[in-house]
Amino acid sequence: MNRREFSKTCLASAVSLAAEAGVGLAAPDGVSSGDAQLPGADGPAFKLRGVYFHDGFDVEPRRLAPLYWRESEWRRQLTWLKACGVNAIEFATMLEFNRIPSTPLEQNKIADRLKILDLAHRQDVKFGYILSNTVVSTVAPQEEPGNQLADRAQQLCPLKPGNFKRTVDLQSWYINTYKEADFFEEFAADWGACFCGQCGVDQYLRYVEEFAHRIDAKNKRAKLYANTWCVSYWGPNPLPRGWRHVFERETEANREVIAAIPQLPANTHLAMPCHNLYRQLVFNSFGGQQATPQFPTRADLQVVQQAGREVLAWPHFLMDDDVGRAPQWGLVHCEVRYLRAMLVKLRAAGIDQVIGNLYLPNLQLVNAYAFGRLTQALETEPQAILGDFARLIAQPEDAAALTDVLCWLDNSGYWNHQLPADAREPAFDCPLDKNQALSTLKSIRPRTSSDLPLPVSPTQWLEDLVGSLPRMSWAT
Repeated sequence: MNRREFSKTCLASAVSLAAEAGVGLAAPDGVSSGDAQLPGADGPAFKLRGVYFHDGFDVEPRRLAPLYWRESEWRRQLTWLKACGVNAIEFATMLEFNRIPSTPLEQNKIADRLKILDLAHRQDVKFGYILSNTVVSTVAPQEEPGNQLADRAQQLCPLKPGNFKRTVDLQSWYINTYKEADFFEEFAADWGACFCGQCGVDQYLRYVEEFAHRIDAKNKRAKLYANTWCVSYWGPNPLPRGWRHVFERETEANREVIAAIPQLPANTHLAMPCHNLYRQLVFNSFGGQQATPQFPTRADLQVVQQAGREVLAWPHFLMDDDVGRAPQWGLVHCEVRYLRAMLVKLRAAGIDQVIGNLYLPNLQLVNAYAFGRLTQALETEPQAILGDFARLIAQPEDAAALTDVLCWLDNSGYWNHQLPADAREPAFDCPLDKNQALSTLKSIRPRTSSDLPLPVSPTQWLEDLVGSLPRMSWAT
């Protein structure tokens, strides 16, 4: 199909999905949507449009790893994301950094983040911080923490004497350090939680309530989101029974948290991964997207929203990937079709706050740009986004060729490759195969400057893209 037909097909699907959930979406010419209006027709589709930075991994070349970034790199990144339409950023304390900082690396990271917090507020961007619970570092005080794959951390069961106070006091150090943050999240697990068999969701909620009180004492304006990522890990380890059981248990545990939110302190809100709405691992675990139970729905979230509490979506792995998904670790990504599909599903569930993820931000410029565009206006055509991005990078005469390469990249992404057939979005009409895409890419001339403040030069980003294509072993 051609690009116009592709766009009509995508938005027609979105209109149908949204209509089932009571959300109006305006359709292009030739697609009927009645008198419905697009979410955000009188404003942005998502009121909070955030990015979470995961800076716990090493990578080569090191210039790509936020683990080693200083203030200047973060400043450029924030300026770029703000220009894309992102209005919130979020950090966390990585596994083996979960201790009172004692080394220059740790102290520098915190000093730089505090400067970025101030810069974010000057640019009208919200700043968030993720708290863990049971995890503490096992790195010797005189040693530098580093790449979290070293796994130098341990979980402390909160039911054992002294452990709850020890772990709460540790996270309280970070609450105090970032007390000017606009929001915090209490992260259920993957790092954190407890597999002892006696701890359950009640112990996770114990942390949520305690942190809510401590945050309120430091900053009356700050919110706490109970983030249910891997909340199924509170209890016997679900992984030996398979991923389907993990996600079935996750839904059950989420519903326990949802029921509890209205009774928690007034500054407490809900954040959810929304795995069942977008994630290929979930679709494959259930035997396809059509066989995957819908969760959350508007009905699931009513008890939270009717209590005046907010709901934040925290989908992961789509904008960027982690080192555990080795085939595309360290590569440039392009998933505009799936970013749009996911965001439409979140709005259909009644969610208007979302935080995407970036591990290696300077590779994922196209996804960050698309995320910013789509979270403001879901009706934006994916190919228009790719064309506009191409014009930021390439000389005007080469922008159409780069757009074709990006269409091939989006069609051929690892995310698309891993999805079951019934979850794949219609492909872009693209004349290129892998060899042609690489050949075309090598002929593209970069711009010497850009209309937006890119965090890296167009030349550098194109070089990283040229290096990515040969490593896409699954693509043709």
